[in-house]
Amino acid sequence: MRVVVAGAGIGGLAAAIGLRAGGHEVVVLERADRIDPIGAGITLFANAMSALERLGVARAVAARGSGARSSAILTSSGDVLASLPSDLLSGLVALHRADLQAVLESAAGEVRLGSAVTSVEQDPSTVVAHCADGGAVAGDLIVGADGLNSTVRRSVAAGEPKYAGYTAWRGVAEIATEPGRLTESWGRGERFGLVDIGGARTYWFATKNAPEGERDVPGDRKVELVERYSPWHPPIAGMLEATEETVILRNDVYYVEPLPRWRNGRVVLLGDAAHAVTPGAGQGAAQAIEDAVVLVSQLANQRDVPTALQAFEATRRPRVETVLRVSRRADRVAQMASPLGCRLRNAALRLLPATAQRRDLGPLIQHRV
Repeated sequence: MRVVVAGAGIGGLAAAIGLRAGGHEVVVLERADRIDPIGAGITLFANAMSALERLGVARAVAARGSGARSSAILTSSGDVLASLPSDLLSGLVALHRADLQAVLESAAGEVRLGSAVTSVEQDPSTVVAHCADGGAVAGDLIVGADGLNSTVRRSVAAGEPKYAGYTAWRGVAEIATEPGRLTESWGRGERFGLVDIGGARTYWFATKNAPEGERDVPGDRKVELVERYSPWHPPIAGMLEATEETVILRNDVYYVEPLPRWRNGRVVLLGDAAHAVTPGAGQGAAQAIEDAVVLVSQLANQRDVPTALQAFEATRRPRVETVLRVSRRADRVAQMASPLGCRLRNAALRLLPATAQRRDLGPLIQHRV
């Protein structure tokens, strides 16, 4: 088939890799004029690495990052609330998002930059993506991998992103932390994470409950970060001081409620376009990669495109909706702001047995597509 992929993010590139390996002609359309090495860190649990193995790029991705040796939830003063059992860390790789993007892009083939898809139309045998530059690309299938604010989604189902109630800063400090570190420290309505991503670099993220659309101090993104988080435990203050202002990102956090459908005729949604989740379970990119693998598999198993898309959605929807529920629940607990609620939360975490963590997290992060 000739497949048009809208979006050259992680899900779109993963789909292009798998589709080309399956013998399809693939056209990737990306709205940006260039793909810059931007972003911060990303954590890929065993389920994501298993899916990347199916695409033939897991080894290259692992070579760019760092494996996890320990993972814990801490208080703002550094006391341990809970530690993740070591078996749940097996196969995890943390790396710079730009490094993951580079590996996927090199394996995905040609990407047409500056090609923003503005609308989609189809008949029983063909589907056409219309672009902002006036061009049009026809194919047998369109994969909408164009992210949270997807244009392709409008041709499939109604669904708009919803604000999760908090904002997040992300950055990479060019200094090392403990090898294999993966920690998240919880305050009241705020968090700070530290992740070793290899190459003497540390990915950090910070969150706070905030009104939607709130902006940083003009011209100085670090002001609030330093004031808010420097009193927390080491090495947080040092990480912030070591981070260049220009690499600090800030984004409000959104999710998409389950759509009534992910497909319409010869159009299908994938990744954030279909099911954007909050980062509470660390599964956003992983679910997009899993989508790509399952979509390629169903297209290989079914001769009829609509039938293959139906099987793809039936296979993926239950898992993705579980991930959304778990992620939203984790974020609500982590972003709790009331003093009494936080004391009760912390006490419960200290008593949480490893068996409960394996029961709740194991099916998410040890899944194999």
